[in-house]
Amino acid sequence: MTNRKHKQTQSKIGEIVTVGVKKYASKPKGWSVAHHGKNIHVISVERPNMKNFEQWILLLADNHHDNPAADHEMERRLLQQAVERDAIIISAGDTLDLMQGKNDRRSSKAALRSSLLAENYFDKVIEEASEFYAPYASHWAVMGTGNHESGWERHNESSPTENLVRAIKGKAETQLGAGGYGGWIKIQCKLGGNNLAYTMRYQHGTGGGNAAMSFGVLDTRRMFSWLEGVDSIVISHTHTSNVVGIAREFLNAQNGVYRIEKRYCDLIRVGTTKDSWGKSQGAHGWEVEKGFGPSPIRQKWVRLRVEWRVGENRRGGVARLVWDVMDAQ
Repeated sequence: MTNRKHKQTQSKIGEIVTVGVKKYASKPKGWSVAHHGKNIHVISVERPNMKNFEQWILLLADNHHDNPAADHEMERRLLQQAVERDAIIISAGDTLDLMQGKNDRRSSKAALRSSLLAENYFDKVIEEASEFYAPYASHWAVMGTGNHESGWERHNESSPTENLVRAIKGKAETQLGAGGYGGWIKIQCKLGGNNLAYTMRYQHGTGGGNAAMSFGVLDTRRMFSWLEGVDSIVISHTHTSNVVGIAREFLNAQNGVYRIEKRYCDLIRVGTTKDSWGKSQGAHGWEVEKGFGPSPIRQKWVRLRVEWRVGENRRGGVARLVWDVMDAQ
């Protein structure tokens, strides 16, 4: 058997392209992801022991990357931090804006990036976004669908999320999978001989306003009323940003001993990196006309770690998985 050498060719822009080799190689990390359809994603995190364990997660949403008001510098900074922290990157939708197609009644030449002014507008959006995100793709686990992507799919019979994921995979070695408008993410931590889990339910969001009075808390409270077994509910869409903790009581029985316990859940509103109000200084635009005011330019970090709980008749304590939620800005 002979070893075939990859053939090198010269691209139009001068870089050397090696056929069959990704432009961005996979970077080492302590986790892997299995996609069970569009709405169930299981991430396995493995460490030899629990000592000093932490696992960062970067939650992204409403980046609207192709919009002129999108803050590319902020996106790049957060994605680079995610790589440095060996973080898991999860997007809850509206990675793309896609409002400037000729069939969109909302389209405006003034809201079009000059680099996207072309007959093949959709192709240009996908190509530019995939080139931007590919360097960070080895740490990206799930890219969910938002109302901008689902709206494009409904009118053009093509899934922007799947197209973008496919384009990124053409440039980078990645386990990234396309997610639905909502879905479940279970992070299973195998730390030595201990198995701990963190369960997240994400949904892009509903409604047409920015929830000026409730800041979107009511939407996540409604979801909490029909969800079971979640540690966090992640939602976006309204470009609001907050974290609200809530707990639910339940009766637990073990070896004939009954205990009243509680389960804690974080309601996480991710925010946005699209600053339309800031770009116009409040002079014009949809947000200004609706009287919404400026949006918090925020995303979210989640840091998983281990704590020991010492209870009655328990020697040495019991390990439990805890988490911190912080603004990413």
